[in-house]
Amino acid sequence: SFCFVVVDAAEGRVERSTVMLLQLTNVSVTSADITGLRKFTIYKVSVRAANEVITGSLEGPASNFVEIQTLQDVPSAPVSLSIAAVDDTSLHVTWLPPLAPNGIVQFYQVF
Repeated sequence: SFCFVVVDAAEGRVERSTVMLLQLTNVSVTSADITGLRKFTIYKVSVRAANEVITGSLEGPASNFVEIQTLQDVPSAPVSLSIAAVDDTSLHVTWLPPLAPNGIVQFYQVF
């Protein structure tokens, strides 16, 4: 079986202490894909062996946690767009950052 803990990438704090547990009953398999994760998020993963599939009562010690971060993706749209006329030839545009930056926003394009 193995478990992982979600850690907030921006704050570095544990966001959810609930541990996700996947049990792999085919012991010849020594790898697994964890899917459905959030973008640009740090995860800590650990693995442990167990001799009781149903009860898990004979679990061995867990491996050390390994920290990994999922990749960046495109951000969601900026929010709260506001435009005001400054004078007869200028506009002032303001917005708030995307709610889901999915990485580190490097720049904005105004067009």
